[in-house]
Amino acid sequence: MPAPEIRTQIGATATTVIDVASVMEEANRITFVVELGDLYINFNGAATSDGSSMLVPAGTGYTEEEVRVTGLISVMRVGATNGRIRGCVWGR
Repeated sequence: MPAPEIRTQIGATATTVIDVASVMEEANRITFVVELGDLYINFNGAATSDGSSMLVPAGTGYTEEEVRVTGLISVMRVGATNGRIRGCVWGR
């Protein structure tokens, strides 16, 4: 079951793009593309620049299957450009 599409502006502080628990029990597959601005992305927590979040450069993406995300998926921009991310999560 895919989650609903969510759009938000991504700024200099961590922004929750989806709270998985509010739409499904757990996410098992995640795929996204960072369209604008490099972004830090964190699963099950707040995105930070301290090395605990994944850095995804603009124009690239990420896909993962057989994962278990039950909390927040959050993002934070790296530089001065507000970011844009588009993707989908599947789960049960």
